[in-house]
Amino acid sequence: MVPLLHLFLLAAVSGLPDTINIGGLFHSTETLEELVFQYTTQTINSEGMILHKTLVALPKRVPPNDSLVASSIVCHLLEQRVVGIFGPRAGPTSPLVQSMCDTKDIPHVETSWDTKQRRQDFLVNLHPHPSTLTRLYMDLVSAWGWKKFTLLYEDASGLVRLSSLLTMFDKKDNPVTLRQLATHKNHRQILRDMRHAGERNIILDCSIETLPEVLKQAQQVGLMTSDQSYIITSLDLHTIDLEPYQHGGTNITGLRMVDPNSTIVEMAVKRWADLELRKGKNLGISPQTLTVSMALIHDAVQLFAHALRRLDSRAVNMRPLDCESQDSWGHGASLINFMKDGQSMLRGLTGMVQFDNEGFRTNIMLDIMELSYKGLQRVGTWNSSGKLNITRLVPPTSVHDSESLHNRTFRVLTALSHPYGMLRESTVALKGNDQYEGFGIELIHELSLMLGFNYTFELQLDNVYGSYNNKTKQWTGMIQQLLKEEADLAITDLTITSDREAAVDFTTPFMSLGAYVRCVF
Repeated sequence: MVPLLHLFLLAAVSGLPDTINIGGLFHSTETLEELVFQYTTQTINSEGMILHKTLVALPKRVPPNDSLVASSIVCHLLEQRVVGIFGPRAGPTSPLVQSMCDTKDIPHVETSWDTKQRRQDFLVNLHPHPSTLTRLYMDLVSAWGWKKFTLLYEDASGLVRLSSLLTMFDKKDNPVTLRQLATHKNHRQILRDMRHAGERNIILDCSIETLPEVLKQAQQVGLMTSDQSYIITSLDLHTIDLEPYQHGGTNITGLRMVDPNSTIVEMAVKRWADLELRKGKNLGISPQTLTVSMALIHDAVQLFAHALRRLDSRAVNMRPLDCESQDSWGHGASLINFMKDGQSMLRGLTGMVQFDNEGFRTNIMLDIMELSYKGLQRVGTWNSSGKLNITRLVPPTSVHDSESLHNRTFRVLTALSHPYGMLRESTVALKGNDQYEGFGIELIHELSLMLGFNYTFELQLDNVYGSYNNKTKQWTGMIQQLLKEEADLAITDLTITSDREAAVDFTTPFMSLGAYVRCVF
């Protein structure tokens, strides 16, 4: 009997089984996040440094708005003895999954923003809480000395995330202007309205998918000049092409949670690329295009593996769970507590991964980035303890920035005056600069090719060049538009007078045929 008793005791303290299932819920657009989920588990298994067991990733696709399908998938995963469920990242199915995990005492790991002020017992979320990021935006607004600003947001979720910022600054002394991007893809009218209203300090909150088009259209309508300053809230700013805006003088500040130049990021991406190459496929991810959502998935799986290693010292029973029954997993509370306490802290792709007792991420460090003619440059750091460390408070300028016209966009005012500026005759409808022809039009085009700038022609509809009204003390016509900064320059057959020369700058004449053709600035 004694040998049998010894065998029984050994079985009782054997810890985790050799294979451990974890579930991942992804939307159809999250193919790369799903790959990272699988490849991170494979890396943990092959290295054997964190966990001496085999993690089995069970990724599932869930529709973002179908709770019935999501519920069925979660029940199926529970029947497969999963010890944790990751995702989905957003949408109405996420609270449903959380509720089901709470009922069954299964740890639920999220990697997307969540405004709730209280975490559920079996939830940890690796994404910084919106209130944490709002404190950073407030610190930047104060550091840049903004007395007023415009919040340009994409949808209602942006207002929810930034609600405390609005509460802080929506006062008489610190007015906040709210503007929403168009629901369709043409945002030009909204951006023009901002330019005409003289709105120069802008917090831009939109998805990384929307951001490139917004910046492009802002440049087209003249809202990306040295007069404007932007704080862009997306943590993925480093993943898009910003070269068209590097030489325009616009002050663009961004935030970075993933450093593409760090060794840990480079090594992780290389491991994933090697695994994908074994399938004869190209991963399509580089350190420069690694998004925060992908990095958070990696860190979440790593954190989970660290917590599992500590659970391995206990007698763990894993069995299928039935959604129709009242049973739950007896070790979920221990596992989620291991994830929250400091002993499972790790350095991940998004920095130190650590939580408080409520399941909120703490000790977050973000890089403050600014766009210069050299690209995005780190100019400081911010941590969630409330310390903003900026190496300089004034965005960088240089002789190269101020004198170069490369990639800058100018609003060029012209008038209909044959042969200098005319409407082009065509059997099809023309738009934009294609509507115009003439010597002045061709001159601007050739100068743009030589100096590398972009331009948009705007027509002086009343053909008034401009004169000074002594009674109103105001200029009219083109001169008025230039003085109001509604145009950057004008080209037409304009006569220089002493009054005009005192108001604006003129180039030397380009042509003399009884009338002079000049650029006016």
